Amino acid sequence: MMAKKKAATAKPTRPRSFNGVIKGRTRAVQNIAKALRDIVFAELPDAEESYIGGQNAMALYRTTADVCWLQPLKARCNIYFLRGPELTDDEQLLEGNSDRYRFARVHSLEDVEQLPIRAWLQETVALNEAANEGLSFDEVLQRLQKICLALPNTKETNTWGKPHFRVGEKIFCGCGEDQGRPRVGLKMEPQQSRVMMRLPGIEKAPYSRPNDGWVSIDPGVFDDWPEIQRAIIDSYRLIAPKRTVALLDEQREGAKPRRKSVKRR
Repeated sequence: MMAKKKAATAKPTRPRSFNGVIKGRTRAVQNIAKALRDIVFAELPDAEESYIGGQNAMALYRTTADVCWLQPLKARCNIYFLRGPELTDDEQLLEGNSDRYRFARVHSLEDVEQLPIRAWLQETVALNEAANEGLSFDEVLQRLQKICLALPNTKETNTWGKPHFRVGEKIFCGCGEDQGRPRVGLKMEPQQSRVMMRLPGIEKAPYSRPNDGWVSIDPGVFDDWPEIQRAIIDSYRLIAPKRTVALLDEQREGAKPRRKSVKRR
C-alpha cells in the first residue's frame, strides 16, 4: 500500500495593499486598523507604507527611518513604535521589553483616541532625525546596490520589510535600521567577526546565532567604505556556491589591466 503524500503547506504571501493586511479580520478590528492608519498619515503625510506577510500580516511606516507598524489581530490591533524604549510614557501604556521597540494594545476606537499615539509618532520622528547623522538609509542602500548587484548572480529582494541582497536564493548582505540609524548586515568567518567586533560601529547582529559570524555595521561610525566593500565581497564568497565564486574570480581577473608586451629589437 502506497503511503499518502502530505499536502504541501502554502507559504503566506506578502500583502500588496493595506486591504490585504486587514483581510480576514473582524469588522471591528478592521475599523480600528483603518483609524490607526488615518492617524499615521495625518501626522506623517509623507510616510511610506509597506507590508509584511505571514499569519499576522503587518503594515510598516517610515519617513527618513522606520517609525511604526500596525498589526491587526483577532480581537485587537497592536501598534509598534521603533523608538519605544525612549518614548515618553508616564502612565506605562507601552508594553514589551525589547531594546528596540514597544507596542500598545488597541482594543477599540475609543482606545485609538485616548492613547497618545499622535505624540508618540511625532516623538519617534524627532528621535530618528536626531540620530540620523552621516549617510541616510537611502544613501547607504544606494552604495550597497552598487557593490552587491555588480557581483555575479545577485539580486535585491524585500525580506522582513527590508532590502536584502542574495546570491541565488541565499542572503549575503542586508540593509536595515537600528534606532533610526542605517545598518549593514553581513557574514564573516567567526574568528574574523570576533576581531572586527572590537572596532567601534561593528557588533553582533541581533539575529545572529552563536559563532555564525553575522555582524551589524553602523556606517555612520565605521565609515571605511573600501573595508565595508571588502567585507561584503568576503560575505558573498562565504555564501555563494563554488561555481559562482569562480565566476567572481574570472570577473575580477578580467578587470585587471594587462601588461603590454615590449618587443626587443
